[in-house]
Amino acid sequence: MNRREAIIAGAVSIAATLPSVVNAEASENPEVEPIRALLKAHDEAFTNHNLDGVLACLTEKAAIMGTGPGEIWSGPDEIKVAYEHFFQGFDQGKQKYEYQFKIAAVGTDMGWLMTSGNISGEKAGKEFTYPINLSLTVAKNAGKWLIAAMHFSTLTGASGTEGTQ
Repeated sequence: MNRREAIIAGAVSIAATLPSVVNAEASENPEVEPIRALLKAHDEAFTNHNLDGVLACLTEKAAIMGTGPGEIWSGPDEIKVAYEHFFQGFDQGKQKYEYQFKIAAVGTDMGWLMTSGNISGEKAGKEFTYPINLSLTVAKNAGKWLIAAMHFSTLTGASGTEGTQ
């Protein structure tokens, strides 16, 4: 089983336990569009080092989990510090996201989205690209979708690619 098949199998098994959920590839499901727009708003704020914009995409008690041990941040204070650190990894306005695969499920008040792709950007004029896996759990608050939990993983190390997120 390849990585994409494993992701699909896991996502489908989770969605199967939620009978009221609409499940489909995110690119083909109009109910997922507000969640895709939320991810885009997050990514734009992140790219522009706009901490207030990032926080506006999150619930009050959001949690973010990274790739390595101990990389978990919850609540606005910890998340602010984490994002200020993330911003140091790339030049403002110099990141682009290419999500190649997306799958999602949406209920009335909760949903999730998983995507895989690449992030490219610049740091001090030097270009970089690295792969990323990203998952969001979203919650509806006063009619607006917000990120309740986010997990990202990147490949870093000997191959010469280094993640900044």
